[in-house]
Amino acid sequence: MFNRLVRLIDGLSDRAGQTSAFMVVLLFIIMGYEVSARFLFDLPTFWAYELGYMITGLHYVFGIAYVTKMKQHIRVDFIYAVLPPRAQTGIDCVVLTFFLLPITCWMTWQLGHVALEAFIVGETSGESAWNPVIWPLRTMVSIGFGFFALQVLAEAIRSFRATIGRPVPSA
Repeated sequence: MFNRLVRLIDGLSDRAGQTSAFMVVLLFIIMGYEVSARFLFDLPTFWAYELGYMITGLHYVFGIAYVTKMKQHIRVDFIYAVLPPRAQTGIDCVVLTFFLLPITCWMTWQLGHVALEAFIVGETSGESAWNPVIWPLRTMVSIGFGFFALQVLAEAIRSFRATIGRPVPSA
């Protein structure tokens, strides 16, 4: 059961990572258009800046689950690296279960409330003349952070099982 759950969450993180990678391409196109319109035709846009920061934020929040899955976060490991593998997974298990998992779940919950409140009051960005409603962005940030929380859960399960000598098989 846990193996299937971990593989399911890993798959979601892979899809979130693919979405994050696509956002870089989208950002490149939008910023390329803005630069061309502004400097070649003297026709700056109202929307490119706002869309740019929105996509950049989504790129980050959708990429964090994938980066966690791939174990590519920066860590200070001058002590951790010299410990035996089982001690490393034990430390990971404690940190993930008792620190990171509660924080990411709480943050996902709070971000969901912020998105709902933005929807209810019709909040707009207030950054440019375009001034779009902001709840779709806030909703996607909450979803992206939810993917991160799920990946932290998968990593906690993976590290616990490795600590007790029953690792999750690789897919």
